[in-house]
Amino acid sequence: MKNKLNFLLILSILANATLGFLLFSNNLVKAKLLLMRQFGFLAPETAPAMESIVLLQDYKPISLLNNQDTRKLKLPSFPVFETHGHLFKAKPEEISKQLTELGIKKFVNLSFTTGEDFQKMKSEFSDPRIIHFSTFDWEKLSRANFADEILISLTKDIQNGTKGIKLWKNFGLNLKKFNGERLRIDDPALDRIFEECAKANLVISIHTADPAAFFLPIDKTNERYEELVRHPEWAFSSSEFPSLKTVLEERNNRFKRHPNLKFVALHFGEYANDLASAEKLLTENPNVYLDIAARIDELGRQPYKTKAFLTRFSDRILFGVDGPPDRGKLEVYSRFLETTDEYFDYHPDHKPRKGFWKIYGLGLDKSTLEKIYYKNAEKLYK
Repeated sequence: MKNKLNFLLILSILANATLGFLLFSNNLVKAKLLLMRQFGFLAPETAPAMESIVLLQDYKPISLLNNQDTRKLKLPSFPVFETHGHLFKAKPEEISKQLTELGIKKFVNLSFTTGEDFQKMKSEFSDPRIIHFSTFDWEKLSRANFADEILISLTKDIQNGTKGIKLWKNFGLNLKKFNGERLRIDDPALDRIFEECAKANLVISIHTADPAAFFLPIDKTNERYEELVRHPEWAFSSSEFPSLKTVLEERNNRFKRHPNLKFVALHFGEYANDLASAEKLLTENPNVYLDIAARIDELGRQPYKTKAFLTRFSDRILFGVDGPPDRGKLEVYSRFLETTDEYFDYHPDHKPRKGFWKIYGLGLDKSTLEKIYYKNAEKLYK
C-alpha cells in the first residue's frame, strides 16, 4: 500500500511538472518542434522568438495587407452637418476653430442639460453654427406628478431656445418612477410631453440601447468579449435590465404614437447588425431617421447590403460621428462612405477598437453622399 502511494505521489509530481513546463508557450513550442523533427517533418532547430503570454486586451495585430489610405484629401468631400455632436469638456473658441477647419457647417450639440444648465451651455457656446438640444428633467421622476413637472421644465427650455431633445439609454433600461417601477419608453404618462415636443417642432434624438452583444452573456461566444471585459459596466445581460427586444419594441411603440413628431434613432436605431429590422423600422415609421454615428464598425463589415440600404433610404440617413469635432473620425468616416477601400480600421488611432474586425468602403454616389453629409439634416432642422 505504501509503495502504491509513493508511486502515485511521484506520478502526480511528474504530471504537474510536465503541465507547468507546457503552460509556458515557449516550452510548448520547443516540445512540438522536437516531436515534429522526430517524425521527419521540416522544423527549425531553434524555437522562434515569441512572447510567452499575450493578454487578449493587449492583442493588436497589424495587418500586412497593403491597404493604406492614399487619398490626398481625407476629409469629407462635401460640407458636413454633424447631427450627433457633444461638447464635453470643450472650449468654445476651440470648437469654433475646429468647425471651420474641418468643414462642419452645422453642429448639433446633444446635451444632457435642462433648465439653468441648458441656458448656460447655450450662452457659453454661442457660435450660430451650433444647434443646442436639451433633455427631459428626469429628476422629477421621484414625484407622483412627474409628468406635470417634466412638462413645466420642457416649456421653459422651449422658451429658452432648445431645438430638440436628447434621450439616453437610461430611459427604458433603468430609469425608475417614484413607485419603483421601470419607466417604459412607451409609458402613457409621457404622451402629452411628447405631444408638446411635436407642437414646438422639436426633434427627438434617442439613444435607446447598445449593440446586441452587450445584452448577451460575456463568454467565449460573445464577439465583443474583450471590449466587455474592459467595460463590464456596458453589459446589460443581467435580469435587472429588460431584454434588447423589449426595450426596442417599447421605443418603436413611441415612434408610432407620434406620427407628427420627428425622431432620430441614434446609432442606426440599434439595428446596424440587422438591416432587415432597420428596413422595417423606416418603412413603418416615416417620421424616423437613422444616424450612422459609432456604428460604421457594424455597417462596414457588410458593405454590399449597407450600400444598397443607404442608397434606398438615402433621404432618411443622417451623418454623425458622436462627440466633439474630430479630424481622425471624419477621415475614417469619409473613407467608409466615399471609397471602395478594403479591410481598414473603423476607428482612428486615438480611439479604441470594439470588435476584432475591420471594415470595407461603400463608394456611395455623389447624390447619396450629399444627402447623408448635409442635405437631409438641412431639411430636418429647417
